[in-house]
Amino acid sequence: MPSTKRHKAVAGPERDVLDLGGYVPYFLTAISNTWSRSSSRLYLERFGVGVTEWRVISQLAIEPAIAAQRICEVIGLDKGAVSRSVAALVAARHVTERPDDRDARRQVLELTPSGYALHDELIALATARERLLLEGFTAEEQAQLTGFLHRLHAKLPQLRDFRLERDGPPAS
Repeated sequence: MPSTKRHKAVAGPERDVLDLGGYVPYFLTAISNTWSRSSSRLYLERFGVGVTEWRVISQLAIEPAIAAQRICEVIGLDKGAVSRSVAALVAARHVTERPDDRDARRQVLELTPSGYALHDELIALATARERLLLEGFTAEEQAQLTGFLHRLHAKLPQLRDFRLERDGPPAS
């Protein structure tokens, strides 16, 4: 499906414009933004943490005793956002920090018992919302969608490095 269409502006020449019905980044952005905003609102109302704190908590449950930099790498979050979230979680006593045994300049983060309890409540809510999002998809369609998303995710390094040459076709 093409992602552009010809459009005649009120004044001026006809030009290519995005066809949002076929433009994959539009759908990814709309879904992601709506998911994040609604998740953050719900998590703040129920648990006093936002979606960024939830992402930090969930990564620490998956990989206990890691540095904040690792969270940034895996989730693709901004270093400043992760740092603010970690500070809030440490202040709330859901996360502890200690020097890394291999590099005393780095801090290792771990969930506390209250952090794990919060994780368990949040994961129940997050997975219920995921089930709602995927309602109406068969198990096979869900597996297919996940496969497509894995393939898109694998392209992220290329996307980060992509540059358009000024006087020629896109660089590959």
